Amino acid sequence: MLAHRVLDSINGDGAIIGECKSRALESALALCLLQRLDMYPAARERIVGYLQGLWFHDDLDPFHHALTASVLGWDARITPAEAVDNYLEGFEHFTSDRKRILFTVVLGAVSGLRLDLPLTERDFAAKPPHQRWVTVLMRALKVLYFAGRGEPERISDEDVSTLLATLEFDANGTWEQYLLGHLLTLLALNELPAHAAIVRRSAAGLLGHQREDGGFSFITRMEIFATATAGLGLVGAGLDPQGLYPAADFLVRHQQADGGWGYAQGVRQTDVDDTAYCVEFLRALDPFRYGAALAHAEQYMLSMQNSDGGFPTFTRGASSEVAMTAAVLNALAPSKNRYPTVFRRGVEFIIAGQHTDGTFERSWSCAHSNAIFRSLLAIQALNVGMSETDRTAAERRALSYLRLSQNENGGWGHVIGDDSDPISSAYALITLSHFDAEFTIGRGVNYLVDQQQCNGGYLSRPDGSGPRPIAYDVPVLADHFALIALDHVVSTHPHTL
Repeated sequence: MLAHRVLDSINGDGAIIGECKSRALESALALCLLQRLDMYPAARERIVGYLQGLWFHDDLDPFHHALTASVLGWDARITPAEAVDNYLEGFEHFTSDRKRILFTVVLGAVSGLRLDLPLTERDFAAKPPHQRWVTVLMRALKVLYFAGRGEPERISDEDVSTLLATLEFDANGTWEQYLLGHLLTLLALNELPAHAAIVRRSAAGLLGHQREDGGFSFITRMEIFATATAGLGLVGAGLDPQGLYPAADFLVRHQQADGGWGYAQGVRQTDVDDTAYCVEFLRALDPFRYGAALAHAEQYMLSMQNSDGGFPTFTRGASSEVAMTAAVLNALAPSKNRYPTVFRRGVEFIIAGQHTDGTFERSWSCAHSNAIFRSLLAIQALNVGMSETDRTAAERRALSYLRLSQNENGGWGHVIGDDSDPISSAYALITLSHFDAEFTIGRGVNYLVDQQQCNGGYLSRPDGSGPRPIAYDVPVLADHFALIALDHVVSTHPHTL
């Protein structure tokens, strides 16, 4: 039932759209912009309704609580500065300084308050190897910050031209399907009187991205990632390859010149995460039919390895990430004998990045079990060239965490102690199916089966994270990873289901 639901969601182009749900951040920014422009009152009322719904359901963390209160003109229970501190508490990541700037400037711009965060032009510099989105985001924040402080002379012509270039939309009516960057760009340019007219013209295009609930999403959709993960699950479920060629052909049509993929059509920034899932699906479906695309993608991934042995998400030279390193190694696993040094150095990087509790940095997922399943499968792929003791110790620590974090109902949450959700549980089951006893796996499978909706699909809490650590939700991914998890269980423990 689940496999057929996923298969039926493939459209005539061979894609699964993978729409992103509304969230508070973009909705508050859209409302703020339209309020300042005094335009589209009906659209504004719909946004207000969406934000009020979140407020009265108490679904807002301190940062989004303060942001929503500011844009609605309500009293918050926490100051903007306290909200930022609270939200980033415990967020230890190589992007943490940049995120403090983002959250502080956004709250300051929406509330009209000058928050205590003294910054210089250097703080907003986003030099290579940052991806294009970071460059645009930081330039928009720079304009908002210095314009808000009455120092427009510190805004460069390059800052403005970079932002204006993003308003040259592609055929999908967006810039890189990235609504957060688009909204911050419009708010920033609106601070500069010379560009008021283009902001007003561009605001009309926003209405086409307002969702049925009245809110706005982080990105419009991610059909590359959604199609690749669905395809991988469907191949594992044993569906007829003929029925999956349209999805694979869709992906090949959107492979970019460097050999990689972005998360959606029109996104020119490629990344190893989407590329790895595309490679896994294409290879599992038909490695001969898609041989040229796979060879090109392999070279793309190999070119991304950093000197520390790890792989970044977007550009070589950026900080390596454990989950992205594991993603590449899993995609390259069938070719591992050709790349022994790549695998040895990659696995060493993964093991060195493991925390004492057995977890890894969560990367683009909110769930510890995501990085764990990818990392342990990558470690398992390397059976020569390094210490067996190191490998088994890393596996033992990770498996111990998964066993301890399994809830009484058999499922797992984002982190230990969280309520269970289907997508985090699916990630855990992928791992455990290769290592653990049937009792532990059986409890997890029972939870996943119990959570299946009458339409065959799954409802789960948001799992994606972007900009990290803000969660975003692409609902179809719960179906895809539940299917992938059940594929793994059936292949390793056929009597469990």
